[in-house]
Amino acid sequence: MTMNRLRTTVLLFALLALLGNSRPVIAVADDGLDVLEGFESTPVVAPLTDLPDESDSPFRLSGWFKLGTTWNFAHQAPETDQTDWRGLSRLRPELLLEGDLRLSNDWRLFASVKGFYDFAYGLNDRDNYSSEVLDEYEKELELREAYITGALSSAVDLKVGRQIVVWGRSDNLRVTDILNPLDQREPGLTDIEDLRLPVTMVRLDAHTGPWTLTGLVIPEIRFDKQPVYGHDIYPYTQPLPPEHIPADGLHNAEYAAALNGIFSGWDISFYFAYGYADESHVEPDRSGSPLLKHSRLTMLGLAGERAWGNVLFYAEAAWLDGLEFFNSDKNYSRTDLLGGIEYSGFRNTTLSFEMVRRHLNGYHDQLALSPDQIRKNSDQSVLRLSRTFLHERLILTALASYFGSHGQNGALQRLEGEYELAAAIHTTVGVVLFQSGNLPAFQDIGDSDRFFAEVKWEF
Repeated sequence: MTMNRLRTTVLLFALLALLGNSRPVIAVADDGLDVLEGFESTPVVAPLTDLPDESDSPFRLSGWFKLGTTWNFAHQAPETDQTDWRGLSRLRPELLLEGDLRLSNDWRLFASVKGFYDFAYGLNDRDNYSSEVLDEYEKELELREAYITGALSSAVDLKVGRQIVVWGRSDNLRVTDILNPLDQREPGLTDIEDLRLPVTMVRLDAHTGPWTLTGLVIPEIRFDKQPVYGHDIYPYTQPLPPEHIPADGLHNAEYAAALNGIFSGWDISFYFAYGYADESHVEPDRSGSPLLKHSRLTMLGLAGERAWGNVLFYAEAAWLDGLEFFNSDKNYSRTDLLGGIEYSGFRNTTLSFEMVRRHLNGYHDQLALSPDQIRKNSDQSVLRLSRTFLHERLILTALASYFGSHGQNGALQRLEGEYELAAAIHTTVGVVLFQSGNLPAFQDIGDSDRFFAEVKWEF
């Protein structure tokens, strides 16, 4: 049995062990009004005017402090002049501060800042790492969400500033959820909800009955944070070409709109966006040198979910037009389809499965050549199981993500346990296992397996 097959077998046994002592719970909907109860799906529309807890003071300061570490255990000894990624790869204290100021009954001001410093690089001798790795991973201080929000009338809300807007229904895969970039510098360690990066937006919501119409103007242009040259997750032997990032401002602004309807037992959303693709493509600059650029895209999307008893079904679809590639002088469109199911019929247990297919319309064989290396169809699936113990103080989670029909293009598995030590203190330990595959990003990732652990104090 190969190591990759062994990893998959270990994961499946872990899933079975979690389910082994579960008893099914039968949910019966009286009139359809509560059929979504118990599912932890993201609300379609987050109210803009949620105020802090009632108190005498209009200002509230909160946040968290955590200490996290990772330990790489599968790397081989490096060749001469290469970085040794064995052993300790992260020892990072991290602090998030949030300030919430109630300006009136309808208006509030919110701001948050996050920073970290990773001591692992100093302990392992900073001279062993590339300048790109040190610049991107050793320290960071960033303004996170920062906005003013309130009600213009009983039916219209306004929110201006750096913020996160979640579209779609999936918790693990992205189809219509394209407004915020992701921090993917250390893939596999955490979920998408903890990876979204805020961007400056002007958001207007108009409510009528079960419907909410949202309009967005996004003048700040940000893209995904990716592994950099010299890091053990970085898939190439050379640095990437320089990246062109459009200047912030209304002349390059992105625009988006959503129509959301929430009904008894089901909901539906329609999306429109005109902005930049997070994925870059290679394009020659004026001198003929390679340059990474981001296509200007139009996206039309649809998402919805329906609950029957203990089962939640959800789906997303998106059509994206304007994709550009190095090996072709024409623009392409792509159709993304996602389906998912979540089952909560076992006591204290949630099991979900999601699958997405991305189909490039009008595909030509030259797109498979370097540097594009684009496939006509790309598939990804995610199996996730989570179960609580000890009166919900312990949460065990197993996740497996496969690229391709059976993981031939790459895969990762994550097993983790989170335990509540005290009312505001949590500790998490786990392991991430990578499987090499045909995709460029996964070709040499199989030896990047790592243990991780963190202690988090919320205040």
